Amino acid sequence: MALVPRATSELVTAAWISSIPGFTAGTGEQLPDETTWYETGFVTVAVAGGSPDVDMRIGKPVMQIDCWAAAPGSNKPPWQLANNIAEQIRAAAYDRLHFGRPLTLAVNDVPYPLARAMTVYVLTEPHRVYGDSADLAGYSFDAQVQWISLT
Repeated sequence: MALVPRATSELVTAAWISSIPGFTAGTGEQLPDETTWYETGFVTVAVAGGSPDVDMRIGKPVMQIDCWAAAPGSNKPPWQLANNIAEQIRAAAYDRLHFGRPLTLAVNDVPYPLARAMTVYVLTEPHRVYGDSADLAGYSFDAQVQWISLT
């Protein structure tokens, strides 16, 4: 019996962020090689907590959203770009005109069922993430994403 692909909180959150009008940074569950995204930035998402609805199949995870920017070889982390990415996502959470759109999900070109982010609530202020790399800047915040699978 083949495993049926199911929407996950990470897939839905990354798809919602990618669908923000005018958003150009990459999204995913882990950072790829920075040479593929250093000009636009990248966002990683991971479940940090939350609890699903007990009566309905509605996800309500608290997601850790990390926004990254890099300036390879510069020895100067591009903090402003990483912060701007975080602020663009935060502004979209308050933009009620663009909620409820169907989100296309796929992993390695395998299509997953459509999903819908119904609400996104920013729970913490974006803050700097300090690392070992002299040319990498990151901002992190938590948001609760309420979503449903459309199948």
